[in-house]
Amino acid sequence: MDHIPAIVIDLDRDSLDWDNYVGYYCSDIETIAFNSHVNARRSEKAIKSTLLHELVHWYLHIIGEKFSDSDERFARELIRVGLGRKHNPDEQSVLAAKKAWKRKKDERFEIVEENEDGVITARLKHHRKNVDDFKQDLANTLIRVHNNREDDITIYPGDIADKMCEWYGYKMEPIAQIAIRVSKRGTHWSGEIGDRDDIAEVLSHQLNMDYNEIDLKLNNDESVEAAAEEH
Repeated sequence: MDHIPAIVIDLDRDSLDWDNYVGYYCSDIETIAFNSHVNARRSEKAIKSTLLHELVHWYLHIIGEKFSDSDERFARELIRVGLGRKHNPDEQSVLAAKKAWKRKKDERFEIVEENEDGVITARLKHHRKNVDDFKQDLANTLIRVHNNREDDITIYPGDIADKMCEWYGYKMEPIAQIAIRVSKRGTHWSGEIGDRDDIAEVLSHQLNMDYNEIDLKLNNDESVEAAAEEH
């Protein structure tokens, strides 16, 4: 960020309803407003929480994302900064928070180890961090582990997952015994399954099928084209 919002006490604006709110983000002037009379009765911790809530409005606004209290995107950001339970009590905000918490509950991150026997995945979750946080934490962990390891010490992706749990508060679910790569290999790594030859490679090298069985069960590209022409 190359700037911060203005923070004003007792902003002279008739539209501010201080009977129902303790802080406002005025998007038209990128200003966070507080009322001295209302906040005089609140603790410093409560006021800081309100400030953080309003900063979430500002942050999402300036990066061009939805920033209303009733937006799920806003609710997800509240979770990320640690204010997930401190949303507005109106019906739309409560609904947005429920959707955000459901999405967060289902969210997982994975670290992958690929070796001669296959692929092993370490699946991680965090109660508030998002994808960008995970990438930054993973980068920091890789750098820190490498710079501090002793000579001849082998480090595996599972070790990195353990350190992320220790250092950044991630929780690790049971590691998958194996994951099968079914997308084709290539210079561009498009992720697509690919044509017959690519699928045959997966069947042979990843799933241990015999070449004769593959030829018998997997249609040739020519037969597929002929079937398409008949229809």
